[in-house]
Amino acid sequence: MRRAGWVVLVLLGLTALAASANVGCWCAPATAPACYTTFKSNEIVEFSLTVPGEYFWIHNTMETPLITGWWVETSEGIVVKQVSLTEPKGHYATFTWDVSADAGGYVEPGFYRIAMTTTSMAPVFADLEIVSCRCSPCWVGCQALCLCRPTSCCTAACGEPYVVLASGGSRNCCWFSLSIYGEFEPPAP
Repeated sequence: MRRAGWVVLVLLGLTALAASANVGCWCAPATAPACYTTFKSNEIVEFSLTVPGEYFWIHNTMETPLITGWWVETSEGIVVKQVSLTEPKGHYATFTWDVSADAGGYVEPGFYRIAMTTTSMAPVFADLEIVSCRCSPCWVGCQALCLCRPTSCCTAACGEPYVVLASGGSRNCCWFSLSIYGEFEPPAP
């Protein structure tokens, strides 16, 4: 009985290892940017521009940069999504990218860069990685296998504007979904 338990444990371990290899659960390649944020391909990327107070002192200006547009490009510099704003927005505005391309459909997993253009300074960039969203139990295992993924915050130079990335929700990853609804009422006294 003890031997059967070990055999099952080894088989489960090998299956998890094989599954993780199929879903790209290994660490990022050496060509990865030094600092990036990882999102699953079914997540909506939410981003905004932060202009710290020191910006005005360091750049000797009173003019607040207004956002005039944004684009997303691949690590090779190919623009996949571009949005021009009809009127400039303040740095308090929040934008979303649903991981779609201008040509239609969703982008492939890989490294991308979000750039925001403003009225008074050069574009501000933030790097991100899109990883495949698969309906498999491996996703939980991926987190344990990818210990070399950056987990710390990316820091900007003192007084320089920076792009803040966050998850703005997600789409369904699977072709189907299962929802369970129910009610619970305590018995009347």
